[in-house]
Amino acid sequence: MKITKFQLASGESYSILLDEDAIPLPYHNLFVTLHYRNQSNASNTCYRVFEHLKYLDEICQFEKIDLIERCKVGDFLTKIEFENIKKHSGFTVASFREMVARHESSNVVSIKQNKIETARANIIPNPEGDISPHTAYNRLTVFAQFIGWLEEELFPSKDSTAEVELKKLRGGKFGTCDEALDWDDWRSLEPVQKIRVLDVVHPDSSENPWKSESLRYRNQLIVNMFFAIGCRRGELLKIRVKTDRNSSDIRKRDKDGRYFVMLRANSDYTDQRRHRPEGKTLGRYVPMDKRLAEMYENYLIHHRPNAAGSEHIEFLFVTHNHKQQSNAALSLAQVNKIFREISKVVGFRVHPHACRHTWNDEFSGFADKRIAEGRTTEAKSEADRQKLMGWREDSKSAKRYSKRHDDKRALEMALDLQEEASTTISSIVQQRDEEFWTGDD
Repeated sequence: MKITKFQLASGESYSILLDEDAIPLPYHNLFVTLHYRNQSNASNTCYRVFEHLKYLDEICQFEKIDLIERCKVGDFLTKIEFENIKKHSGFTVASFREMVARHESSNVVSIKQNKIETARANIIPNPEGDISPHTAYNRLTVFAQFIGWLEEELFPSKDSTAEVELKKLRGGKFGTCDEALDWDDWRSLEPVQKIRVLDVVHPDSSENPWKSESLRYRNQLIVNMFFAIGCRRGELLKIRVKTDRNSSDIRKRDKDGRYFVMLRANSDYTDQRRHRPEGKTLGRYVPMDKRLAEMYENYLIHHRPNAAGSEHIEFLFVTHNHKQQSNAALSLAQVNKIFREISKVVGFRVHPHACRHTWNDEFSGFADKRIAEGRTTEAKSEADRQKLMGWREDSKSAKRYSKRHDDKRALEMALDLQEEASTTISSIVQQRDEEFWTGDD
């Protein structure tokens, strides 16, 4: 199977799933079109659904399940088959393929069914899985919807329970309670890590990994904007500069001189990038402080023009390849590369979305202080978070970030309490004063 991206006449980016002979798979493509594209999901979301369906096909091949034919004749999947699908959903595609390869090699000398099943059972790598609970949850959601839809469409005379049964097996979207309490799994950066990253990307840093001065100032602005406004990659790469066709998304208010950036949610069908950046959240205005505004003006005026052809590019962040006659708007993959290069220098993993998590942790701490001072309420602070992050009022994301902060604060308080009690206990227990303690009854 292969996923191919293309652009419709309207400018919309979309994908299609092809079989080994490059023929579109009718049921898979119809499902994604009906349940995702027509429900106004972003093209990148549709692409990820196709990736999940492609992986489901590999699982079915391994488990000897002809999904389409089984649905056509009403031979719906069993509970054991659902459990096997669930088990495989917890692995990366690469580790699953390694397991399949080992399974195939182990069956070269034997064709007995019981030995095949024994081999299959014995070579599963890690029963806990090797991807995040969130990814496994999303995969199983797509699997459940697709299989349930297939059964209902291809054999409507029989009641389908596939979607319900598979969704029961998903587990928690963000892991078990034990996983949620793992302090190493917050995905945000500690304050000292954030400062380390900002120090490395400073243009004057001796550890800065980029030789070109223009690249140094561009990447400094990118990293600082991620940390300062907590936006997503797609939102950052959609920020436009002033051209003949449109106005700038970063503006300065006349009455107070303050800067703000408009983060746009709508798809920009004039964007020619192959993997078009998309905004998953609501459009919104976000303020920029003086330090960030100065970085922006410096890059826009003194360094962006050094990229050949930049005057014809409507997006703020562009490539700076001096070997090309004309550069292009920066891509999602190139942003990922910037953060990989930073990670090599600082010695720990840094990625764009970690900045969004870090922003939320800092917001929670700042909100706690303002609530304690009586300057706001918990309800108002969470409403502010929703607005600044672009979440809808009914979104559970804000509550999840808030709960995570509360959990971490409670754990730290409990640890402080124990350490204080331990200090007191250590100063008393077994510290006997012989004048008062004789040991006699």
